[in-house]
Amino acid sequence: MTQTIETAVILAAGRGTRLQPYTFDIPKGFMPVGDERLIERSVRVLKENGIKNIIIGTGHLHEHYEKFAKENGLTTFLSPDYATTGSFHTLIYGSELIKGDFLLLESDLLYHSDAIKELLHSDAKDVILCSGFTQSNDEVYVEVKDGSLENLSKKKEEIGSVDAELVGIWKISHALLEKLKDHHSIADDARKKDYEIAIAQLADEHKVSVLKLDGLAWCEIDNQDHLERAKRHILPRLD
Repeated sequence: MTQTIETAVILAAGRGTRLQPYTFDIPKGFMPVGDERLIERSVRVLKENGIKNIIIGTGHLHEHYEKFAKENGLTTFLSPDYATTGSFHTLIYGSELIKGDFLLLESDLLYHSDAIKELLHSDAKDVILCSGFTQSNDEVYVEVKDGSLENLSKKKEEIGSVDAELVGIWKISHALLEKLKDHHSIADDARKKDYEIAIAQLADEHKVSVLKLDGLAWCEIDNQDHLERAKRHILPRLD
């Protein structure tokens, strides 16, 4: 039986340096793709799927998100050290706002709403959403063992097998969040680390199921090439 999840956390603190000059004036989540900005579309899709509580972790040009949140009934928190820390630190910094299980995603994603629907319908408490191989450059590869996350890396040679590609949307239980908080308090590299690496490092002691959607239309927009691919190849396939 699937559990009801009504909270989503969107990590949006990054400076988006690879998308300059666009990100001189706006954060990555405010990139327009089609008729909507990325953050507008994500919030709409989340709300359409029953997510009522949306929390945005901000940093670079945070005032844009604060204004957007006020207009749309969302919550934001500012990660004060965003310029020198990674996404793991942002997540843990805002963790006191998170009550219960939640969806976790990034602000620079363009994705079909099936991504959210399928995650919410999964019986597993902790799930990493994966796709087939996009050949989009800058991929994060995922190693799967017995249906669960074994390891992940941007470098194929660092993992035992290349079985899927990370999308950047997760379902996270409050139990896993508590373990992540403990890990953050003792790991020497916690402030610099990406949250997905932290989760992978806990995979031996805390099972994270893999949900692979081979035909999912999605992309991350991290540079100019990604932006062009999003407009030409992903946007026409969306709902």
